[in-house]
Parts: sequence; C-alpha cells; structure tokens
Amino acid sequence: MLRAALGTLPPYCAPATCYAYQNIAFNTATEIVERATGQGYASVARARLFAPLGMAGASIGQAGLLGAANWAQPHHNNKSPASVNDSYYRVPAAGGVNSSILDLTLWMRAQMGGAPGVLSPKALDTMHRPRVTTPPHGRRGPMDRALADAAYGLGWRTFTYAGHALVWHRGSVDGYGSLILFDPAEKSGIVMLWNSNHHEAARLQLEFFDMLYGLPLTDWLELPGQPEAPDAAMAGEVASRDTPP
Repeated sequence: MLRAALGTLPPYCAPATCYAYQNIAFNTATEIVERATGQGYASVARARLFAPLGMAGASIGQAGLLGAANWAQPHHNNKSPASVNDSYYRVPAAGGVNSSILDLTLWMRAQMGGAPGVLSPKALDTMHRPRVTTPPHGRRGPMDRALADAAYGLGWRTFTYAGHALVWHRGSVDGYGSLILFDPAEKSGIVMLWNSNHHEAARLQLEFFDMLYGLPLTDWLELPGQPEAPDAAMAGEVASRDTPP
C-alpha cells in the first residue's frame, strides 16, 4: 500500500517540530472507519454524509464517475482530453470522491453550520480550528500576499482576507481541480470545479470575496483582453448571501 510505504522512510524531523502536507496519509481514515463500523468506507460515507446532506450525485470509486449520466472528462493544458487515472481511487479518503457542483455546495453549507444533525458545531470547531501555522514559502504572488495568518486544521486550511477569517481547501488530480472557500461568519462562500490541470481558475475565489465585502475590484485572474471593470456600485453588489435550502 502507498501509505504503508511511508512508514519505511526515515523521519524528516522529530514529531511536532515541523510540518508538511501529505494527502495520502489521510487514507488512514478509510481503515479507521472500516474497522470501527465493520462496513466499507464508501457505504459509510454515503449513509452518514452524502444521503443526509442531499448529495445525490456524490459517490466514491471510479465506477461512480464513469457510470454517471453526465460527467466531465479530464483535460491537460485546457484542451487535450485525458484518461481518468484510477490511482486516486486506491486512496478513497484522500482523493476518491466524485461530486457535482451542487453536491459540493451542500457540503459547504454543512461546513458553515447548516446541517448540525450531520456535522455538529463541536465537530466543525475541531476540524476548522487552526493548529499548525503554514506560512508561504518561496516566491509569493499577489494572492499569497493578500492572505494572512495561514494555518492548517484537520483537513481544512484557514487564513484571513481583508480582516475576515476564511476556511478553505483546494485539491487537484490529473485533469481536474476543485476548491471550497467560505466565510463562516457571513455564511457565504464559493465552490469551484474545473476539468483541467491548470490552476488559474482558482484565482476567481478572491474576486467573489471582493464583491461580497464591497472591496475595490482586483483583476485576480489577469486574463488577456479583459473588458473594463464595472462601476463601483456594481462592484459592491452581491446577489444573495443565502445558502441553498
């Protein structure tokens, strides 16, 4: 197993003295859940999370994606079709979930406290609470400089933007990308999915929050041939801060 192979590596540092992100280690949850419940991980996730939250299109496993009535094929460089890589499905708790934009919106709503019967306030605090500071390393772009107090909780990252505390996670596999970013206090956020291995789409997240907070527009996407920015009144407009019913 991939995770078992990690145990053969020499320690990089003493416990609690350094930090590194390794999503394969998250697949430990698969074995924990299966041993505690006596059921398969996919069955437990469906019964305890997907179904109660109304995530009708969510599934675990490659068959769930390929068997869906409508799914987006992965692409390289925004144009070259790619094959679905089954390697990610070998670590289902790390990267084996298939979801639609609606499903992820319902998941974000639950993370903002909208489904206390499924994810309790105590559970949300445990997951979101900053535990390890994660300052950016290397060359920092405009978006990195705009975000402060970066930290990591349990599967969720946190930082502040324009004085607001945000919760976030972004992920990608070959040919796909996704992100969730939300403000728990405002009960507002953005969910994005794209079928490309390019990451420029992720810059759109801060354009959403600039509108939400009524901040001056910043061209975070930096796309060529952009039209002129709308006037200030439109810049501060947000259609609705309500989460889905």
